[in-house]
Amino acid sequence: MKTTRFLLAAISGLALAFTLSSCGPSKAQQAATGGFETVKTPTDELLEIKKDMESKYIPCGIGIGESTDEMVARNVSGDAARTDMAQTLSNIVERLSESYAQNVNGEAKKIWEEGVRQSTHKELNGSTPYKVIPQFNKENGHWKVYSLYFLNPEFLKKAVQTATSSQEELELKVKKDDMMRKLDEGTAAYLEKSKK
Repeated sequence: MKTTRFLLAAISGLALAFTLSSCGPSKAQQAATGGFETVKTPTDELLEIKKDMESKYIPCGIGIGESTDEMVARNVSGDAARTDMAQTLSNIVERLSESYAQNVNGEAKKIWEEGVRQSTHKELNGSTPYKVIPQFNKENGHWKVYSLYFLNPEFLKKAVQTATSSQEELELKVKKDDMMRKLDEGTAAYLEKSKK
């Protein structure tokens, strides 16, 4: 009888321990996260769109602005998006260079990349918002604006053509037709997205 009671008590204790441990995060789990929890923000959505656009050679950038004045928040967000777009343009130029100018010597390749970057950076002010997500905090009266701006890749194509034609080695060795086709596809995707 004592053995049966002991077994029932042990089983009950195990069941209770299992129930308590499955109800919430363990101390080890809480320590590992340091009190942080995973959240989804508007930036996550914009990053997905940006990733898709960049794969099609559409220059774009994300910006966040915050202010008590909505227009100031929008302007700060737009400026930050243009700054991010400048980095995106540099990455796209580097990708193009690696993909299509593999046989070109390092100095010519560097001059070409810089020529394309300089030409396209002039066009950043011509970028337009693709998606803007405004938020308002009633408690403190602040606006927070998340923006994704994009730029017609036609500017990039013209800059590539100009830089390529001024570099004799690139003119001869670069896989220009394939590169122009990719940029044309990007322009077509941009025009489709800008109809929205």
